[in-house]
Amino acid sequence: MSATTAQGSAINQLIIRGSIVKPPRMKRSPAGVPHLLLALEHRSLQQEADLTRQCYVRIQVVVSGDWAESWSTKLSLGSEIEVSGFIQRHENANGIPRLVLHAQNIKQV
Repeated sequence: MSATTAQGSAINQLIIRGSIVKPPRMKRSPAGVPHLLLALEHRSLQQEADLTRQCYVRIQVVVSGDWAESWSTKLSLGSEIEVSGFIQRHENANGIPRLVLHAQNIKQV
């Protein structure tokens, strides 16, 4: 399936490198699909408008499916990883939205 859908151009890809700042947590969906939840923190210096800018972000990462269980034994608090995948809007129980990165590839760095 291509990145183009009936809605037009649908590119949704994020690559970020950072460290895990909360202990990884495993859970299962009502359908029994395993999900590994990670809190990833990224800090760097970036160039914008010929100026150096401090960049900081913390984002939740979800690893789903069979490989979630495999990664749950390899990742821990403080692990440095590079994650690529797509972002999706999730709402918490109070209806507050946030962006979540759904991992399609993980690399330990």
